[in-house]
Amino acid sequence: MDTKKVTIIVVGSDDEEIRSIELSSALVKNYKKYLVYAGSAFTLAVILFFCVFAYSLKVSLDKHSLSSELLQANSRLQNYDSLQLHQKLNKIDNNLTMIDSYLQNRGIIETDHAGGEPSMKKDELISSSNTNIEKIDYFEKQSVVFYNTLRDIPIGFPSTGPRSSDYGYRRNPFGGLSGEFHPGVDFNSETGDPVYATGDGIINRCDVYNGYGNAIIIDHKSGYQTLFGHLSKVNVVQGQKVSAGDLIGYIGSTGRSTGSHLHYEIRQNGDDISPEPFLKVF
Repeated sequence: MDTKKVTIIVVGSDDEEIRSIELSSALVKNYKKYLVYAGSAFTLAVILFFCVFAYSLKVSLDKHSLSSELLQANSRLQNYDSLQLHQKLNKIDNNLTMIDSYLQNRGIIETDHAGGEPSMKKDELISSSNTNIEKIDYFEKQSVVFYNTLRDIPIGFPSTGPRSSDYGYRRNPFGGLSGEFHPGVDFNSETGDPVYATGDGIINRCDVYNGYGNAIIIDHKSGYQTLFGHLSKVNVVQGQKVSAGDLIGYIGSTGRSTGSHLHYEIRQNGDDISPEPFLKVF
């Protein structure tokens, strides 16, 4: 083992003490080797730094690329959703147009809807100048018009009892071979069972009415009237506003009647019409 020493004398300024440092001669002889080692370590550190930097840069670029792809995908989805929404709005418009035309042909509504607001023409509604928000706003208003219109039309059953006689010609219920025209529909039920209004309206009368006995007549919009006959008791007064589903009277057998039942009529512009299409719409 090499035990030789090398002494290095450090001379400072005049006032400073002279110092000496002893180093192993082996260390001095191999300083180039250590410098190579140090250089190699530095080079490795530099390489490692650039590797980490390159990886970080790649990750950043990948994230940017992924973000760009996500934005593009989101844009495509928005375009698809917009197209789907436009198609749905077109279908809704077609449905509302058919309902509107049907109600106009039936004379239930006029060209100008309730409130004096004219109906928007289809070509105006689907015009490219109209935004989806404007179309949806229009559809919302139309749905309110149709809802109110449906409430004004007498729809549904006035009683829970089974039907016993339909609209049209029938054999005389009081016997004999003669026949008669029956202008309404009869529902069998027990005396005192409830009778309900089938649409919004105003009570036209609620008293004894010819062969109908105790009867109620409700005026609805668009020229419709409903008549409820043979009641045991009425639950309304003349001029009263009623809503669809309100309890207006009770089953009885007053007037020209063969037993406890409800006679129900629908009239339009003073003429009786078949209640059948109004009892069960769907």
